[in-house]
Amino acid sequence: MSSKKELIGPAEEEIRTLLSQSGDPLEAIRAIQKDYGLDLAGIDDMYPLLDLCGYSRLEIHSACLDALNKATVHHIEQPTFQLENFYDLFEKTFKYIHIPLMQPIPMALLKKFERHIGEDIIEKLKSDLAVFENCPLNIKQRIWKQDESFFQQTMISLLNDYHHDEALQLLALDLRPDNYQEMIEERRTHPIVLKVMDTISQDPEIYRMFMQMIRIVFAATPYPSLCSLRVDVLMNFHDLDCEPILRTDKCHQLIWSLDSCVRNQNMDETIIEKIKECFDNVKNGSTLYADFAMVLMDPMISNFLASTIVKWLRYNVEDSTQQEDLEDLTNYNGKLLNLAEHAPYAIANTAKIPKLDKDLKESYWSAICSLMLEEGNDVTVPMGEKPASIILPLLRRSDIARKVFVHYLVDRTFEGDVKTLARCLPLIVETWPAPDFEEEGIIYRQTYLSFIKTMMDILVKRNLYECIADFKWRQAVVEGFLLKVVAWDCRIHEQMIRFLAEYFLDPKILVKLGPQVGIIVEWADTIVANGLKDDKHMKTLKDLYAFLLSRSNSILNGDYRISPPSVIQFVSS
Repeated sequence: MSSKKELIGPAEEEIRTLLSQSGDPLEAIRAIQKDYGLDLAGIDDMYPLLDLCGYSRLEIHSACLDALNKATVHHIEQPTFQLENFYDLFEKTFKYIHIPLMQPIPMALLKKFERHIGEDIIEKLKSDLAVFENCPLNIKQRIWKQDESFFQQTMISLLNDYHHDEALQLLALDLRPDNYQEMIEERRTHPIVLKVMDTISQDPEIYRMFMQMIRIVFAATPYPSLCSLRVDVLMNFHDLDCEPILRTDKCHQLIWSLDSCVRNQNMDETIIEKIKECFDNVKNGSTLYADFAMVLMDPMISNFLASTIVKWLRYNVEDSTQQEDLEDLTNYNGKLLNLAEHAPYAIANTAKIPKLDKDLKESYWSAICSLMLEEGNDVTVPMGEKPASIILPLLRRSDIARKVFVHYLVDRTFEGDVKTLARCLPLIVETWPAPDFEEEGIIYRQTYLSFIKTMMDILVKRNLYECIADFKWRQAVVEGFLLKVVAWDCRIHEQMIRFLAEYFLDPKILVKLGPQVGIIVEWADTIVANGLKDDKHMKTLKDLYAFLLSRSNSILNGDYRISPPSVIQFVSS
């Protein structure tokens, strides 16, 4: 072989000098190619042939480097490659680890000989996050176990991506999924959840650090998404039958029991006893008690508990012989929801959770039962004064009250009970938190946003025609409620535009509505005028309005096209 110069490292400056000082750049390039080309027998004769085949020098050299990397890594992985072979090769290759194309060999050595890597190398790996990201897992775990704050630093972006993931946000807002099994599957096979699983890699110490990380972030920003991640990661390890992790997490039995309830949409006395066992010898105010509260705050779990209360209250109305048993069950679910409501306070302050609001037990459940008894009343008959005087103040101060109320209204929407909706929706309008509302604001808003999203999803599937053609539906549900709540949140504003667009996806509805399609013009102008807008959502809002106009113009040859002046002005502004 001829003697070739090394292209990596000090060659960079030499090549720069050659190119800057040469009178003929092409001549300089040819000299560089000759001096720094592959050091292989006959390669100079091969280059012209490969040039004729249309391959650049970069492609040729990259393919050779890839082959060399693969062959060397394979050699390293063999049992015959021992420690005495390690030191010399590692010394030669580690200095190039910051170059991605040169990483496979030193990374393979790091993976196989982790126990023989010195702390000086570990510090160098930590100092370059791009290099650290590509390190083998055993090296990463060694670094994390030595420096938990570094683990938190590398995990925080994953938690942030998880919280802001649009698909997961929509799942969390759905109070009545079509299929609970599919919802659970979608959550637990999400790429970010799987990335967290890979990061932990069935290591109990890393899992403990993950739980601690969740607590720290939740104490500062108590988003329900963190509770969901906590639940889903543990249940994935449960499905893997990973005993070391399951023994580490004292919440395992509680999460597993509640997961069974959600999957089966049932909560019987046997499973309730299993849940009660979890609280044996666990003190209110302890870290574990706060962890239990955080688990219960997962939207999937807290929504199940609230919907079950509504179901039991209805059983109570229909069959008073079970009244005492159902009252005990309702109050127990109320206690669990009380833990969920106070999870942010408990985690942030390691403090005792107050008892369930006595007004829920003593009057609120009865007030909801009164609404159930009024369901047959004519739409013009207002809600009874006593139920309203009980429900309204509790909606303002208790998320348990709000959760149970919105699940009751979701049921009524699903059943097409516009009479009850007409009586109850004004209470939602009256109790949206003020702009400066801080206490429990995250959970408070999510409860109502979830209801509005779920309600609109149901209306699209079951009552699109009635929302325009039936005066009771139009007045109580759309004009008396939806056209008002678009001012609350950009996400509601967006969903309401999608709601209007649904009318232009089915020709049958348009033909059936006939001239009444003109009502959509009025609604669209009202929504664009009243709907909340901010810089973050402005482009999406304009795109959605443009889609609405375009869709109305394309269906049925544009016979039902709409041209709301305020919408057109907004889109073109």
